[in-house]
Amino acid sequence: MKKVRLINSVSERNRPRCYFLFLLVLTQILLYATWSSYVFHAGNRCQGKVSTEQTNAKETHLSGHSEKRHIAFVKVHKAASTTVQNIFLRFAMQRDLLVVVPHVPKFFYPNIISLDDTVTSRNILPAPKNRSYDVLCCHVIYNRTAFERIMPSDTVYIGIIRDPFDHFKSALHYFRPKSVFEIADPFPVSRFLQNPKFYNKGSSSSFLDNRMAFEYNFPSHLFQTRNNTEIRQYILKLDTEFQLIIVVELFDESMILMRRLMNWKFKDLLYLKQNVRIKREMEFNFNPGDAYLHQRWDELDYALYDHFYRRLQAQLREQGPDIHEEVLYFKRLRRDIEFFCQNMHNPGSYASFYVTTSRWSDSFVVTKRDCHYMTIPEISFIKEIRMKQYGYFRDLPQLDKPKEALWQNVMRFADGNISVNQAKFASY
Repeated sequence: MKKVRLINSVSERNRPRCYFLFLLVLTQILLYATWSSYVFHAGNRCQGKVSTEQTNAKETHLSGHSEKRHIAFVKVHKAASTTVQNIFLRFAMQRDLLVVVPHVPKFFYPNIISLDDTVTSRNILPAPKNRSYDVLCCHVIYNRTAFERIMPSDTVYIGIIRDPFDHFKSALHYFRPKSVFEIADPFPVSRFLQNPKFYNKGSSSSFLDNRMAFEYNFPSHLFQTRNNTEIRQYILKLDTEFQLIIVVELFDESMILMRRLMNWKFKDLLYLKQNVRIKREMEFNFNPGDAYLHQRWDELDYALYDHFYRRLQAQLREQGPDIHEEVLYFKRLRRDIEFFCQNMHNPGSYASFYVTTSRWSDSFVVTKRDCHYMTIPEISFIKEIRMKQYGYFRDLPQLDKPKEALWQNVMRFADGNISVNQAKFASY
């Protein structure tokens, strides 16, 4: 009996402690539920109840303005541009906007208007009768005059840039250029960067030679002269022509700036990363001095990046401190929706994801269909939009299994060894 009484006595002493721990855990759960501004939603049955934080911030940025629907986006290769393009294509599709699509030559990709030229009547399909273009977001070289010729006068011009050395590394891994790969050296990148003009023979449109500057249509002589005054003048010209240049290293911050610029809703900004590089077995070896050597060679890209990185930071400061709160909210929201989309096919998964009203957004629902279009491959999306707009696949090649010869020619173009016309029309 004494032993039993001792156990009971210990249990009685621990009971308040257990009760306290239970209350502590319950309080934390309730606090988390209150802090969270969105919950899963299955059908019409909400899986929980959360508080709705409403302030005047939403009205400050969006009230009284209609969303902007005319967009010209400079889709720079290997700079997260497919992710941004996906945002624009979903926006266009949901509103039945007209997207500029390429007039595709035989055996070429349907998502590329041109690799070395701007938009012309020859490389895009004409707008259907009684309609005008709304969105331009396929690969093409920027030219303000040519863009204005086909786009409405109230078009918002948006570009994208990336840290030049990261951009260079991404191009190496994606294109695997022979001009680097075939260098017989334990450190082929270092050897290449010590004398890039020797190894990177060919046109200035190489994907390794100031490619971002090339796609923003820097005057061709600057790739040779590297005249700092003229480089600066052209960058200032771009500064007056683009309302926003997205910086990959500040991607979510750029998205919130774009939301405020375009008067868009939060759902319009949601994204899942596209075309993210998968680590390959064969990686390049880099030396500590490679970044410095690259900066000496890639002068135009660094000048472009430094200017618009600083400009984006200035634009963020102009918005006030609340933009950082909005960015944090967006990061949290995007993370949870990414989890929902990644697990939507699992047994017992929810039918949709419900986002409650917040300081930054009205309530909305993300469905599995939304997840599908956030992850659809670029070429498939362009083909679907093309079919919707024109009702047929005019000259559209079947690219489910692209011809090896085509890819080899694209790689040769990446090396700068052949022109884009040779890449398109070489004999297969």
